[in-house]
Amino acid sequence: MNMSPGSKLGPYEILSPLGAGGMGEVYRARDTRLGRDVAIKVLPQHLSSNSEVRARFEREAKTVSSLNHPHICTLFDVGREGGTDYLVMELIEGETLAARIAKGPLPVADVLKIGAQIADALDRAHRAGVVHRDLKPGNIMLTKSGAKLMDFGLARATGLGGPGSTSGAAMTQSPTIAQPLTAEGTIVGTFQYMAPEQLEGKETDARADIWALGCVLYETTTGRRAFEGATQASLISAIMRDHPRAMSELSPMSPPSLERLVRQCLAKDPDERWQTAGDVRRELEWIAGSSSQSAAPAVAGRRRLSRGMAGILAGVLIAAAAIGYSFGPGRNRPADVRLARFSLAAPEGTTLARPAEAALSPDGGTIAFVATDSSSIDHIYLRSLASLDARIVPGTDNATLPFWSPDGRMLAFFSDGKLRKVALDGSTPVVLCDAPDARGGTWSRSGVILLVPNNQGGIMRVSANGGTPAAVTQPDSARGERGHRYPQFLPDGKHFLYVVIGQGDDVVTYAASIDGGTPVEVCRAGSMARWAPPGYLIHLDGGVNAPQRRLLARRFDANALRTTGDPELVIDDVKTTNFGYPNAVADEHGTLVVQHWNQAHARLTWKDRRGANLGTALDDVVMTGGALSPDGKRLAYGIAGEADLNVLDMESGVSTRLTFENKTVTSVRWSPDGQRVAFSRLSTDRGWQIYTKNADGTGPDSLLFRAPGILNYVQDWSQDGRWIVALCAGRDSNFDLWRIPVGGGGQAEVYQKTTAQEGGASLSPDAKWMVYRADEGGKTSLFVQSFPRPGTKYQVTIKDPAGVAWSHSGDELLVATTDNQVMSVQVSTANGFRQGATTRLFAVVPPDFLVDIAPGFQRFLMGRVTDLSSLSRLEIVLGWPQLLEQRK
Repeated sequence: MNMSPGSKLGPYEILSPLGAGGMGEVYRARDTRLGRDVAIKVLPQHLSSNSEVRARFEREAKTVSSLNHPHICTLFDVGREGGTDYLVMELIEGETLAARIAKGPLPVADVLKIGAQIADALDRAHRAGVVHRDLKPGNIMLTKSGAKLMDFGLARATGLGGPGSTSGAAMTQSPTIAQPLTAEGTIVGTFQYMAPEQLEGKETDARADIWALGCVLYETTTGRRAFEGATQASLISAIMRDHPRAMSELSPMSPPSLERLVRQCLAKDPDERWQTAGDVRRELEWIAGSSSQSAAPAVAGRRRLSRGMAGILAGVLIAAAAIGYSFGPGRNRPADVRLARFSLAAPEGTTLARPAEAALSPDGGTIAFVATDSSSIDHIYLRSLASLDARIVPGTDNATLPFWSPDGRMLAFFSDGKLRKVALDGSTPVVLCDAPDARGGTWSRSGVILLVPNNQGGIMRVSANGGTPAAVTQPDSARGERGHRYPQFLPDGKHFLYVVIGQGDDVVTYAASIDGGTPVEVCRAGSMARWAPPGYLIHLDGGVNAPQRRLLARRFDANALRTTGDPELVIDDVKTTNFGYPNAVADEHGTLVVQHWNQAHARLTWKDRRGANLGTALDDVVMTGGALSPDGKRLAYGIAGEADLNVLDMESGVSTRLTFENKTVTSVRWSPDGQRVAFSRLSTDRGWQIYTKNADGTGPDSLLFRAPGILNYVQDWSQDGRWIVALCAGRDSNFDLWRIPVGGGGQAEVYQKTTAQEGGASLSPDAKWMVYRADEGGKTSLFVQSFPRPGTKYQVTIKDPAGVAWSHSGDELLVATTDNQVMSVQVSTANGFRQGATTRLFAVVPPDFLVDIAPGFQRFLMGRVTDLSSLSRLEIVLGWPQLLEQRK
């Protein structure tokens, strides 16, 4: 069916043809409702009457719509107009990888980046039980945002994501443009990229895609196909019996580790290949990160090194470069350093905090950062660039935001409501002053420390020997300022940078002096601008809700406090999680540290009250926290660093997006009738505010509560529907519990104003009692009081509570403790509050985490991160200003 420009399919106006093939015609079209261009794939009329072909077409729609990934083409819509079936898909602007390869082999760095992106897309598809079965360069588009995997026309929904999966629908034929040597029938795909088991007509699984990915990586690196033949028969024979020519012969600069990876992808026996695309992605990222070794050309006759030995040598080479760079004669300027980039993973048994809050030592040789151990406790670790190992700094439990003393002999950090310093000789940390909810610090050569002790308010100063902090800056409420954060001394030791929050969508960086005077605005961007010698400010673009950020640099005169020129790109995809925090640090030696991370994929399972596994609820979901609906059939959740509120159907696995503000949400709770969801949403100027939304997605996002502070989190929704309890930080940064009437009937107000930091509240079924956690005197305890007005205060005797939920029957509290135990506490409220027996139910062993408790309190929804080792890394760049020169 040839569609002429101007004709319509539903609300879509055809603009021009894009391509055609045996089972599909593709057009550029205009969505007249949303005003955007899309790609429409049309099933020709002479095939529409064929029920089998239409069924294949519908399967493709279901296959593509089940996948949601930044490197997979998005399906927007499916429809039928008259006798014409069509799909509406994302219009991808760019060129195919096949077209790019036609111009010649790609640089190794591009091969690794594109390969990792496609492997990640395949891993997502395979986890969803989908095998592509026609992976080739022509089905990969190169765009400004990265590679995009196209056309799942040959995909098969297996229902299983792992190796060996053989169940599923019959094979379908591709509706894409026909390619040479593509046959119809039981052998499906494009021959040059088909695994031996496909050519034999056997049942295939995800490992066939891994074979094809190996072919794509080979061709992208060398510019030649892995297997070739003058005829179809000779091509099949080559795939079944031969091995490709060594990549090092065709591309001498390709690293041996990449050739090893590709050879394992192309093992004839599926059991000998990489078993998951996630493994391939991690290997590609490792090769990219091991810059010294992986960048070395392969030389004929050289012995290959094991991955372990290659890693050791890579580390030694990097360390040697770092030592010579940091301490060698004349190595004081970034221009003297040869550009080098490499990655550091978290120490074994830990994960990097988000953010890890990296800080470079004054000599440029050591990185301090925060990582979380297997007991979910944060510590500061030190990693010398001249060492392969990181070491923990004793006494830094629950630490955050480390910064160095000017001589590099000490670290200052915040923990448990205090600013502390610790000598790096094993000494015990020393408390300097109070800092209830800190937001950064910096230490000058004159012994002055600037700190932000609270999430709101101004910057304070204190002696490096401790004392009472004095105010240096105060937020200007007339300009909408809510707080000042993340101070950083400039080279003169008098002036400093800091970020202002609360001035609209921009994050504004000012410069001020510790001696007073009028602050000077120096930058508006997506984060604080940090000083980066020899003369730059570095900052992120985007806003606090942007899922992907770029690190930019702009010329800055530290004496005149003035920027010049336009921002220049330094590094793509730097992540952050807080107001104004740039997640990047640079020093006078030309070293830059940034952090990258991926969203965690979790497997959800059910456990009973003894901790026994009751089976898998969902095999793969990206989420941070969540709340089960009152009937236990739906899960409302947000995604860290991503946008908006989602509701997941626990039976079908289908997720529905409820809000469309492109703003991060957290702290989700359901109304007792399951009709609405309350949540906290982040905005740059007002912080976290509380909204409600109909659970079916209809109606507006209703602002429920606008508190005086910027941190406001939903805690519970009473069973009678009348009250929401919220945790709010006031202007004094003290966390208190608030009661908010739902549907009128009064004003929101503080439940109880105390000096303790409170949280974790849960209401009894009759809404007459509230249990909550409070930190008093450095100790966390559970308390119960009457509600909605506080009365006699009862303490629940239990050690180290971390979270609590009141059962729907009213006679039990379930308590999670800081040592990962789940406890049951019998209670009675018939005549006041009385505590009964306490019973240990089970332990939560990290990386497992408790998501929520099902109605009836007999089942626990647990999560387990399935890709923990690849979640986060630190990128180190030596001589980083040279990146700017390369792009000119």
